[in-house]
Amino acid sequence: MRLPHYWAKGTVQVRDGQQKLHAFSCWGWSDRSAADAERKGSERAQKVAERLLEGSRPDRYLYGDRPLREEVLEQFEDAQGVVHAAITRNSYGCRVLNTAEIVFVDVDLAPPTLGDHIRYGLHRLLGKSIPPPARQRELDAIAKVQSWVNAEPRCGVRVYRTRAGLRHMFTHRQMDPKSEATVRTMVALGADPLYLRLCKEQESFRARLTPKPWRCGVAAPQVRFPWASPQAESRFREWERDYEARTQRYATCELVQEMGNSTVHREIRRVVEIHDRLTKATSGLPLA
Repeated sequence: MRLPHYWAKGTVQVRDGQQKLHAFSCWGWSDRSAADAERKGSERAQKVAERLLEGSRPDRYLYGDRPLREEVLEQFEDAQGVVHAAITRNSYGCRVLNTAEIVFVDVDLAPPTLGDHIRYGLHRLLGKSIPPPARQRELDAIAKVQSWVNAEPRCGVRVYRTRAGLRHMFTHRQMDPKSEATVRTMVALGADPLYLRLCKEQESFRARLTPKPWRCGVAAPQVRFPWASPQAESRFREWERDYEARTQRYATCELVQEMGNSTVHREIRRVVEIHDRLTKATSGLPLA
């Protein structure tokens, strides 16, 4: 997993052909120290400056092409003492579970169309008992997973309902986020292409543990990690207390069913407990 502990902004000053002075800044990261992170940020800023002053456009930062700038809240080690999971806080304040080899796949389900509602109404008028359109889309998506599990008898999957769709967690074995086999499996289950790319680049899988703030009546935080000053961190902690209090009334996902192999891999069992406890997956609370 790419979860550096230190972030710092490095700045360089460069003169152009007319001797006009320009300042360029870039974030750097490190597992050694803040000073090392700042040095790497300065090196990146220097490269950007040189390309711009040469008249070239610097390579665009693609989604997931660098570590995510997130505060690491907690880490979990496997039996060999290697960190295999961590909880971070993302840019809009949610806690996120990062796992090195434990697969999470979030699948967004498109909202029903007007045509779907019209067909549902006609069927009801004709006396036919069918699920509402949103529920039918969910059932179709679950059936797709069940078909996949039926074809892979060694596979075990926990299926959760989220505010926007479904979340699948593989429990039978660990998988490499960079392998083509893993990517093919996630594609088959409907994973978002950007999420696939993020998993591969960050060398981990991700699952949001706490609700999006605006779904709980809280605006996104106005400051971001790393804090520019003690005052900025203080403002964030005040926002965090309000956010944590409001999220107590909501769950992030709801366990729907378990499919296939019921034997849970020993390293995954602990992550299942962490995920279900922090998402309140069996609480019956409304989803956010």
